[in-house]
Amino acid sequence: MSSTPPEPENARLFKEWLTFHGGYFHPNARYSSVPSGLSIVASEAIEPDTTIVTCPFSIIITPLFAKGALVPLMQDTSMLERWTERQLVIVYICFHWIVNPELYETLVHSPYLNTLPSSNQLKTPLHFTSEEFDALKGTNLYGATIDRRRGWEVEWEQCLADVSTVNVLWGKEFTWKRYLTASTYLSSRAFPSTLLSPSPSLIQTPDSYPILVPGVDSLNHARAQPVSWFVAYPPSSTTESRGNMSLITHIPLKKGAEVLNNYGAKPNSELLLGYGFTLPANPDDTIVLKIGGVGESGAARHEIGRGARGAASVWDAIMDAIKSREDEEDEVPEWQIILDSADMLRSMTEALLACLPNVPVSGVLRADVAEMMGHYVLGQKEVLQDLIEYANKRETGGIEMARHEGIVIQLEGNVSEGETQ
Repeated sequence: MSSTPPEPENARLFKEWLTFHGGYFHPNARYSSVPSGLSIVASEAIEPDTTIVTCPFSIIITPLFAKGALVPLMQDTSMLERWTERQLVIVYICFHWIVNPELYETLVHSPYLNTLPSSNQLKTPLHFTSEEFDALKGTNLYGATIDRRRGWEVEWEQCLADVSTVNVLWGKEFTWKRYLTASTYLSSRAFPSTLLSPSPSLIQTPDSYPILVPGVDSLNHARAQPVSWFVAYPPSSTTESRGNMSLITHIPLKKGAEVLNNYGAKPNSELLLGYGFTLPANPDDTIVLKIGGVGESGAARHEIGRGARGAASVWDAIMDAIKSREDEEDEVPEWQIILDSADMLRSMTEALLACLPNVPVSGVLRADVAEMMGHYVLGQKEVLQDLIEYANKRETGGIEMARHEGIVIQLEGNVSEGETQ
């Protein structure tokens, strides 16, 4: 019988730290090194309905925790009041790299951070090479990546100015690369604070904020994986400083199987931008269309999924646009509005389809990046093709409506008035 290989040293030290603070890791759930960092694998069979990992609230990184830890370093708390919840958590992470954490008792998460992927293992579009990023031109993700980078750079520049005011040397160490790495940890690993409620939920609310849950965030994603989160509070307390959160898997796992989490239904656009991975033939793929209004800010956003899910809102917006163009003195039959709307929707969708890139399969892109982009672009094409089919069905409905009124319409678009069926 082959012996189980030892866990990586950083994983072993993290488990010791987690246990010291009151956490738990199932003895058969072990870390294993993979190209993207670490994964969790069953070293022996694991029964269904088993708790895999438990993290006490006391070491969950919340904005409040981060703020409290930064006060002794930043001195001027007015700076911290200006920062967003995201900035507080990100700067707290960065300070573990800027200074020696052993000299500051409030910087306690080094064992956790040492298990996270290095910056060169992160694969979101913000970590692409220039050639890889250029290959995204023609997709919504290209503009979304530019917008995200601009937003994060503004955050970094504000924090950089404040950190430099406190200590010039700290400011020099507070680099964009480090801020980007910490930001990516937050986008790829954070849970909404709604998970800390007595009834845990992944649904974000206007009042929720991002949190990092050491250990629980170690598990990779599998769509529809049957897991649950269990929150335990002491009888006399419901504060974030007490209690714990556990992840429970509900299926049996064989020896050697990866232990997985479920991040919820997410399209590849979100997975690639925020997490740096994709799913082949992702059933949750969507594309966002902007229709109406003046400029980007005035356009309404419509998210369309596979099978033209959500297309009704786009159709209504186009119908309204067509109706608004018609001369009020000339009454236009409903079937004509439907045909014009179908033609507009089809033309718009075909134009978007034509803009999508052909992903290079070798040479220019790293193999794993090319594979992820292939998943994403193919999903976008298939969603748009479904939307074209939706437009065609609407057009067919308009033709049938016209025929009921004694108008026969040729499929080529010719109309013969007065003809009956």
